[in-house]
Amino acid sequence: MVDAEQRRDDGPDLWRKLEVLACGFLLFMLSNALIGPLLDPLQAGGENIPILRLMWLPVYALTLGLAVWRAPRLMRFWLPAVLLSLLVFWVYASASWSLNPETTNRRAMAAAFTTLFGLYFAASFDGKRMAEIIAVTFLALAAGGLLAVVAYPKMGVQHDINAGDWRGLWYEKNQMGAMMVYGALAAMAALLAGSTKRKQMVLTIVLCAAMLVMSKSKTSLLALLIGLCGSMLLAAMRRGPATAVLVVWLGVTVAVTAAMVMWLAPELLFKALGKDPSLTGRTDIWAGLLRQSAKRPLTGYGYGVFWTLDSVPANWIRKETGWLVPSAHNGWLDILAQLGWIGVGLCALVLGGALLVSLFRFRQVQDGYWATLFLAIFLMTTFSESFILERNGIVWALACAAVTRLLGPVWAPEVERETSPRRPLFAAPPLAWSLASPEPAPEIWTPAPAGAAALKPIFGKRAVSPFGA
Repeated sequence: MVDAEQRRDDGPDLWRKLEVLACGFLLFMLSNALIGPLLDPLQAGGENIPILRLMWLPVYALTLGLAVWRAPRLMRFWLPAVLLSLLVFWVYASASWSLNPETTNRRAMAAAFTTLFGLYFAASFDGKRMAEIIAVTFLALAAGGLLAVVAYPKMGVQHDINAGDWRGLWYEKNQMGAMMVYGALAAMAALLAGSTKRKQMVLTIVLCAAMLVMSKSKTSLLALLIGLCGSMLLAAMRRGPATAVLVVWLGVTVAVTAAMVMWLAPELLFKALGKDPSLTGRTDIWAGLLRQSAKRPLTGYGYGVFWTLDSVPANWIRKETGWLVPSAHNGWLDILAQLGWIGVGLCALVLGGALLVSLFRFRQVQDGYWATLFLAIFLMTTFSESFILERNGIVWALACAAVTRLLGPVWAPEVERETSPRRPLFAAPPLAWSLASPEPAPEIWTPAPAGAAALKPIFGKRAVSPFGA
């Protein structure tokens, strides 16, 4: 018997197209394009500006509506849902000891809906479709940024200490650089996953790379090179055991060399990235924050309130450093200050656990290695940017999507129907838990069988080599 979810997927193309458009709109809003330079110059995220606070309410409503629409499918992704819910629960619980409970509750709601969108997004689309949606959205954002540079350089180009660097639709150049990395990575993943929109994906990679170069964001450029090279190396591992061993050897050699350079001569790395050894004064911030966090080591000071202007512990750090510090510029230290070591442990469990599982499943999730590479880049950047549990931000939303894809059921490959001349735009294949490559799907789509036979444990007997098999 065909369930309601299958009938929904096999319905008119219009509904699936509308769902894709809705996801594109939500990605656009979460990217904070235009919000920074035009409406939120202080980068408050909209919470402290009444108009922007109201603008986010329809975003939350749409996210909730889409999640309810796909509730049966989200229930199949119970493992990542439970883990992400633990994080959200601790965020809400921090209101009971927060410096400002009202602000914590309000910002916790924003973080919860950002997390929910990531969970819904990965659960509702197969890897190829999801990568295509991300890539097309960022292609539009990159084109909009280029238009801003040409037609309205006052917004599109920076005029401060980084005068001449492009910032497109964002507040500053590093934000645009990060956005372009995510767009190019998604486009590469879509190509590797077998997308038929090859020209569009290639254009996305080229335009995003060009915009990133013009932003002169060296950290983003390094992340882009890691993402694109990682994609090609992971794809090369499919050619056979000999190639896989060679790729692993090269990867280990590069990683060990980079670690040795960082340990023995860190000034060379800082010079290559255009940064001083103190990371532009960040080490002073980190030292002060660790001293303040030691006063509340387990619970922190409450989500989203540590760096407010009236925060006493934050003002001690500002007094020590001599400037108005807005954040720790380190995601893990920010979580430590807000949610304590318990929050840090929960984040490490969710993010680190997903990355560990990716060693076994980077091929099986069939998303062009997007989830694995995005999560790796995300964790790399968390040591210099506060992206973890970011509210109303696309980086945390996509990180949740990556976690959901890596810890959720495996999508079976799509097979064209022979009995129907028209297929839904994004027909959804069955889902099953497995570390091994999915079995070929039947020619006529049927729901995944119920019971223990339909689910294979993540760490079952059919586990493959960490390097794919």
